[in-house]
Amino acid sequence: MSGSASTIPLIPAGARTIAPPGAADNRLLILFMTGWFIINSLQATFLGIDGDEAYYWMLSQNLQWGYFDHPPLVTIFIRLGESFGHGLFFTRLGTVLLSTCSIALIYKGLPDQLQKIRTFLLLYAATLVLNVYAFITTPDAALFFFAALFFWAYKRFLTKNSFSTSLWLAIAITGMFYSKYHGILLVGFVVLSNFKLLANKYFWLIVLLVTLLFLPHLYWQYTHDWPTVRFHLIERIAKKYRINYTTDYLLGQLLIWGPLISLLFYASVFKLKIKDRLLRAHVFMFAGTIGFFLFSSFKNTVEPHWTMIAGVSYVALFLSLLENGTEKFRRLFTKVAYWNIGLILLARILILIPNGPANLIRNFRSFSHAQLWADTIYKKAGGVPVVFANSYALPSLYKFYHPGVHTTGYNDKGYRKTNFNIAEDSTLNGRDVYYYVQSPELLPGTGIAVNTSYNTGRLLPLHRYHSLNGLHINWEQPSKEMKSGSTQLITITITNSSNRVQELEEKLRLDYAFLIEKYRYINSDSALALPLQQLAPGAAIQLTIPVKAPEQPGKYRLLFSILNDFIPGNFASNFYNITVRGG
Repeated sequence: MSGSASTIPLIPAGARTIAPPGAADNRLLILFMTGWFIINSLQATFLGIDGDEAYYWMLSQNLQWGYFDHPPLVTIFIRLGESFGHGLFFTRLGTVLLSTCSIALIYKGLPDQLQKIRTFLLLYAATLVLNVYAFITTPDAALFFFAALFFWAYKRFLTKNSFSTSLWLAIAITGMFYSKYHGILLVGFVVLSNFKLLANKYFWLIVLLVTLLFLPHLYWQYTHDWPTVRFHLIERIAKKYRINYTTDYLLGQLLIWGPLISLLFYASVFKLKIKDRLLRAHVFMFAGTIGFFLFSSFKNTVEPHWTMIAGVSYVALFLSLLENGTEKFRRLFTKVAYWNIGLILLARILILIPNGPANLIRNFRSFSHAQLWADTIYKKAGGVPVVFANSYALPSLYKFYHPGVHTTGYNDKGYRKTNFNIAEDSTLNGRDVYYYVQSPELLPGTGIAVNTSYNTGRLLPLHRYHSLNGLHINWEQPSKEMKSGSTQLITITITNSSNRVQELEEKLRLDYAFLIEKYRYINSDSALALPLQQLAPGAAIQLTIPVKAPEQPGKYRLLFSILNDFIPGNFASNFYNITVRGG
């Protein structure tokens, strides 16, 4: 036997090899991710769909570079899932996959000293919002995935600036922007945490790449007259402030991150010590996001889950508290986390029970009762198309459960704009339809009653439906002020911006309204007749009409509308800011 051969170590029979710690952690991570995928797949399959999910599904039937409410990425993932078939699981498949992959990205993107796999998995499983949006299909799952990808790439960027790390960051930022506009918050707060980025050439390479990748969406906005920008920055009308906007938001932040462990987090987060630029970015991101939406709550309602983009930072900061906290704090966390997981699992089971206790929550009923409602509408409509008043959820749910029907939404000025306001729905033009209303004051006592646990309304027959999305009104020389109670003659232009002939028929009339706050307005005393003529695509007519100012001085927004038979006026013009002054 040669001398070199004698150096080969021998492993005794029956001895067990010990895997390096990293391999054991990876196995545990993969096992958790597998269980996560299975549990959320089951939840996605057996829980009915929500109105928001159905809305995104309906948008996915016509893929575009943008939509009125959101960028397009959620619709692409829905479409990819539904390439295997139509149904609850396939609609949500993209979300389940994204939420599963996010787990590995967050873990690998943590500061090295915080990569304690068991603590990480325990915290992740105990965080409510990460459970909910692991199967509910909204833009938030994709936004969260790309936020996780961002911090994974940013960790490497801080160590080594290169084209590779810059490209990953550009992909992550572009993914966030194509998911939800909230992605700008993460980019902004990370830059605030590290101003040296502004002097880094690779930072500007990232800016260039993101700009190029985001150009298709910007071009879509441009060709559609910037509908999203107009809505969020100009047209959106807030309700009168109420203190519960802020208190509900604060309570919501306790709930979505916990509900139990969040108390530990908020009670201890002030003790956090910032040790590196990565953790500093997480501090800025979480605190900045919470503060931004807190400020927003003083203007309007804020949905608690809008802060989910800060979820990656929440995990990192909580793990840092545990890493540097006392043994007593860690034991308390473990105990509370297991309680939290138990409550979450119990809730997951309860929401699957037909007519179970979860149905006491009104907003939950779409999950369990919307299909029965859609089936009821389908039977009573008898094959006649249905147009739904003032809802993006109802036509979407109806279409989801009955994909072969013809339907759309019609929003009047008592509601708000949605993608139905810019979508071309000429397939129903000139056809007899049912107009579904939830409002009891619209033609009371007529139509076919629909009464289900999810929704109550009536199907009103409407002869020769007319889509008005292509008719736009422009005030030629808008005034900034009017005298209270005075009447002013103004000139407006009605333009046919659609690609088909628009007939100004007798049932179409013109009116206007002075909007006070969301869902409140002062309407014109009477509707005005329109000239009976046809408008070719691109054609326009000018009219001079009297407009009477409100008696009460104040600041208003003037909106011009077209009435469609018995349907209240729509959003035919932009909003014009008017100050009404006393006489």
